[in-house]
This record gives sequence, structure tokens and C-alpha cells, in this order.
Amino acid sequence: MPYEVSFTKRVTVVDREQYINECCIGGDVVLNQLLPSVRARYTDVQTNQEDWGWFIWFRKGGVRLAIDIFTDDPDEGAFRVHLTSRTKRLLVLDTVVDTSELEELQALVAAELAGWVGGAVRVTRLDRKYSEMNDDV
Repeated sequence: MPYEVSFTKRVTVVDREQYINECCIGGDVVLNQLLPSVRARYTDVQTNQEDWGWFIWFRKGGVRLAIDIFTDDPDEGAFRVHLTSRTKRLLVLDTVVDTSELEELQALVAAELAGWVGGAVRVTRLDRKYSEMNDDV
């Protein structure tokens, strides 16, 4: 099931007008922190801004992985990052599943972000609908 990594770090934003919505402000700074590690380990890397935040989508073998970045409070620098893995089902549909690739991604992202923010980040397990399942990981 997906993970959520949450943390607080104030980031410098030069032009707020470049963002689609408030939930996007500064998410590109977080994305740029994670992108070198993702590019070094994964293939088919795509990034962009959406109306809900920023994403990094990529693959490892037959597994599709996603890092989705949301800004909860751009002034305080409160961010949430969702990590998801998907595999094909019935040749057409894909489904959110637990994979060893997701576990590796969670460890990578938590370590990268903790190093960047200079302290612990909160890692929470989510269900398929991105609701909290249990206590912190």
C-alpha cells in the first residue's frame, strides 16, 4: 500500500505566479531534491506540475512507481509526499500493490528528505484510497 512522507522545511520561492495552485508552491524545490537519486536508479522518468501538486513518475522493470508532492502550507514549508507502486492487471488495468520496489523507494525518499531537512520525517502507511492505515512506520 502507499506511503506518505511528511515534513516541514521552508523553501525559497522566487515567483508564486508560476504555480497552478497553492498546493503546488515550492513542490518543485522538493522534486528537484529527489530527482537526481530517482534518475540514477530508475527508468522512464517523467516530471511535471498538476493542479494538485507535482509528480515524478518512473519505472523499475514491470513496476510503475510514483512520487506525488503536495504543499500543505507554503509559508511554513509543510509538505506531504505520496509514494505508490502499481503493476499491470489483466493486461490493461493497473492496480496499486505492495512491492519490494515500493519499500526501496520509501527508504530512499525518507533518507533523502531527512538529510535535506536536517531531521526526521514522518512516514505513514496509507490504504489504496490514501487514508491513514496505522501508526507511523
